Amino acid sequence: MNEDIQFAWDIEPLEGAKALPVCEAGESAAVEEDLVRVEFEDDVSKADRLDCLAAASIGALSSILNVFWQKELDIEEARGWGAEKVGAFVVEAAKSQGFKPKADAEDDILRAAIRFLEEKFPLASDKVTAEMGGGLQHHLRDFEHHPSPLGLFFSVLTQFTRQAYGTDTAGSFMVVDLPADAAIGKNFNEKIAFGTVRWLFHLVSDMAGSSNTPGAGTGIPGPILSFLKELSALPFFGNYNIDYKGSEIAFSQYISKLFNGTAIRDEDGKPIRFDLRAEVGVIDQALSQVKSVIANECIVRGYYFVSRLLTEIKQKEIASIADIGMVDPTRVLPHNNRALKRMMSISSSVFVAVNVGNAAIRAAAKSGGSKSAFAKGVLVRLNYFGIARMALALKDDAPYIAEDLKELIEERFGDYVRFTQDFSLLELSPRTARVLNSIEAFALENDISATKNAKQQKIKTEWAKRWREKVALEMGVDEGAYFLSEENVCSELRALGGEGATTSWEALFVLELAQFKPYVPFEKHDGKQDKSPKYGVDYLRKVLPTKQDVLTSKEIKSILASRDRYERKLTGSTAKAFVGGAAVVVVTAATGGAAYAFAPLIAPMIAGEAVAGLSGAALTSASLAAIGGGSLAAGGLGMAGGTAILAGGGALLGLAGSGTVALAANVGALPEQYVLGECCKLLAFADVRTHEDGGLFARGASSRLERLLASVKAEIEAEKAKGKGASKKEIKNRKAICSYLEKTISELDDLEASGTPALPDAPKLGAVRN
Repeated sequence: MNEDIQFAWDIEPLEGAKALPVCEAGESAAVEEDLVRVEFEDDVSKADRLDCLAAASIGALSSILNVFWQKELDIEEARGWGAEKVGAFVVEAAKSQGFKPKADAEDDILRAAIRFLEEKFPLASDKVTAEMGGGLQHHLRDFEHHPSPLGLFFSVLTQFTRQAYGTDTAGSFMVVDLPADAAIGKNFNEKIAFGTVRWLFHLVSDMAGSSNTPGAGTGIPGPILSFLKELSALPFFGNYNIDYKGSEIAFSQYISKLFNGTAIRDEDGKPIRFDLRAEVGVIDQALSQVKSVIANECIVRGYYFVSRLLTEIKQKEIASIADIGMVDPTRVLPHNNRALKRMMSISSSVFVAVNVGNAAIRAAAKSGGSKSAFAKGVLVRLNYFGIARMALALKDDAPYIAEDLKELIEERFGDYVRFTQDFSLLELSPRTARVLNSIEAFALENDISATKNAKQQKIKTEWAKRWREKVALEMGVDEGAYFLSEENVCSELRALGGEGATTSWEALFVLELAQFKPYVPFEKHDGKQDKSPKYGVDYLRKVLPTKQDVLTSKEIKSILASRDRYERKLTGSTAKAFVGGAAVVVVTAATGGAAYAFAPLIAPMIAGEAVAGLSGAALTSASLAAIGGGSLAAGGLGMAGGTAILAGGGALLGLAGSGTVALAANVGALPEQYVLGECCKLLAFADVRTHEDGGLFARGASSRLERLLASVKAEIEAEKAKGKGASKKEIKNRKAICSYLEKTISELDDLEASGTPALPDAPKLGAVRN
């Protein structure tokens, strides 16, 4: 073998590629940094399919763990658990201050501990117990007995003013002077110590009840109830009433009922005091929900870290610990980037979904058919921290969800644009559109005058007025100057025919006129809506032939019959879907409420050069103006079920009488019907055109449809390649499209064969504009 083989090569620039800027010394690093930043920007990193599946699985797993970890919200059980924990705490606090329980008094250890603390840490305001509501209410009404910042403040204030602060029986703020023997400090330091340290340990002595009723008794309000009681003393809340068992009571009165146990009772009717012990138990039950939420958070972020780290190691070929410095921390750390936000929104949503499902199933099993018991059973089993985390995750992910939705819509628009481009050879000029609009205006006048019902006639008249105004507004012209008289329409038709127009133009004009179906609502309506008036006059077939001498009745019927014949051939049906039905184009505002989203796709079929070179908002505006009244029978749109169509005179999209279809429900279905309608229109047009060009038009159209057919078949294979994730509906619709295209190509080939080509090779196919 010859080992001296040499290779030579040339580097040729890629056609259309932009040259990199020439860098001076020291600038190359900056250019490289810019390129890297563009490629690895955090926002570019999206969650892939595996990330989404992992996030969903983690959310489900965490929710299953939540079944074992979460406690049901139960006040009675919460107070029992809280009483046990608080009692143990009181004993330990007493021991820390020198309490030594007697060995033979184990059963009375809590009683002894409470008595020890009561005697060692007396509170000044206990001297006005009677004024503050007695043994049942004074711990609630006396602010010095509140374990809250305000309770501490009033405790210190009492030491310096010799006054107790709280509320009266009506809930109003009051001040009570203390007797001389109240526990007040003798100097500044003692007052501060009494107001803070003594206050704290006295509250501990009251937590588990009094020494007479240890473990039971009144206890003290918890931080939550203390705050509500303090709030109720303010004038605004003092005058606020709430519904309680069919009658209204003051807010402060309801707080008192919660504390003394009359507001909440157990199944046997016994009162449950909502004091500190109950709050401690409720907080424990609430915190039991946090475990699984934190687990979900940690596992998702852990998965993100490990998966990104492995990717970094693989991409940078890290083979040892020494090379670990090559890992880019920003690429692996689970910080709040786009991919992680999407994973958190998925995992938290799945977590909540599983939690709600579990709560509903368990509640239904124990409700015994009672709706109220079922509702209560669901509420006490929901993970409210999980719901809150889901809300935050969705809020963080919302901008990216909107962006992804926009990309999806743009992708679908691309599908429609591709279809439209392949059928752009069927166009009418703005001049022809003006004639078409004027004839439609005559059709409205004729139908209104033939309507006998006064109410219907009024509705039709108002609709016609709005229609004319809308057409003129979109065209940017004066209404009176835009619409032609019948005499001028006849002159224009003759002039258009004199410009070298052929019967193919007449066919296209008739096909557009046939689609005008008025009285469709102009915008979305809320609530019940009256049925649209019937368009009762066949103006195109019966009236128009008598008003001019260019389009005869025989020609009109022949063109429409040709269209219907091809429709039946393509579908294999004997039904006449076009006859008596309005071909509609569904438009939707899936992106920010933008109306007439598909107008730019329809306009080239009618407007031609009127919208050439335009894009964005300018294209949308010009498109609406160009399609005018022929297609702009109604405006506005609504994914939530409102009327949102462009009716008649437009693109013959073949959705005969289907009304409004939301984008989410017709992403796959609309192209199929779109192609069917356009194929029928194409064949009817080509049938006439073949008599003029000997089949050149049919040959060019067939060639373009072959490319479109290949593209659709490729889409089918790409969808099948998704395996279990493939959309059967999408595949089915695309197969229907292929069927329509194949049959249309066959019909076009037959038309070409029946003609006599003027040239051996067809010229480049362009739009037929008149």
